[in-house]
Amino acid sequence: MVLVCLVTITLRGGQNFGINLFNNQKVTGDASAEDKWTYDPVRYWPTQGHIDFLAYAPYADGTTLNNTSIDFNVKNKAADQKDLLWANATNKTKENGTVKFQFAHALSRLGYSVKLNAAYSEATITLNKITLAGSPDGTKNAFYTKGTIDLAKPTSDANLWASPDPTDSKQKFEWFSGENKQLSDKTLSSEDAKVIKNSNNEYLFVIPQDFSKTELNSDQLYVIVEYTIQYSGGTAQPKVSYKVYKKLDKNFEQGKAYTINLTIGLTPIEFDAAVTPWDTTNGDINIDSWE
Repeated sequence: MVLVCLVTITLRGGQNFGINLFNNQKVTGDASAEDKWTYDPVRYWPTQGHIDFLAYAPYADGTTLNNTSIDFNVKNKAADQKDLLWANATNKTKENGTVKFQFAHALSRLGYSVKLNAAYSEATITLNKITLAGSPDGTKNAFYTKGTIDLAKPTSDANLWASPDPTDSKQKFEWFSGENKQLSDKTLSSEDAKVIKNSNNEYLFVIPQDFSKTELNSDQLYVIVEYTIQYSGGTAQPKVSYKVYKKLDKNFEQGKAYTINLTIGLTPIEFDAAVTPWDTTNGDINIDSWE
């Protein structure tokens, strides 16, 4: 695990007031091993005043501190995403000894679960893609791509993120697309109604966002599911593709994990037949005599 300390020194007076002692300093170590955290070059406690330690994880090269805030960009591929953490330890002096951090999750985590509503003995259902987008056809984006967090806020604060940038073009997310295609078993069993769940490297980490509002021009989110049915019984064994969608009215909050539970149901084609009675209207042919 890698941590970053962005530190502001606040002295009671003197020429060193407000010095940034650690400027995006990488701190490495093992959270399970006590006193194993290291950094270089070493810094020392001042003889007066106190230090406010601000930290985030994982480390990102080139990150700069704007007062007590940092900017964060969300990648659009699950494999490239990061679980952003933050913590702070304020008003510390050398009398406090080792600086301890209690990190909290700054983003919302999204996963999925997919199953069939029943067993289908003559069909194999394969999940092809799950898309999270801002429109039913998947052409409109939904999630914010960038945001700003205040590292000075306590981990109990539910308003960590600054107001979103109205010029943000947003983005959509896809599971089972492109580089993510090999990550999971996508075949839904027709025998035991097996549940497919995302693997640990398929979680999506998104900036907290409210999709539950009903006002005009409010953010909207749709889950779009694409799957195929391969028939195995009978002489005809076609492979048919399907695409369905559902609107999600949900407020994704920071530090909370959500699972999108999807159930795929198939409706059998049924037949009924009836025979239309013979039309006997004006059907009588009368012969009165024979010549």
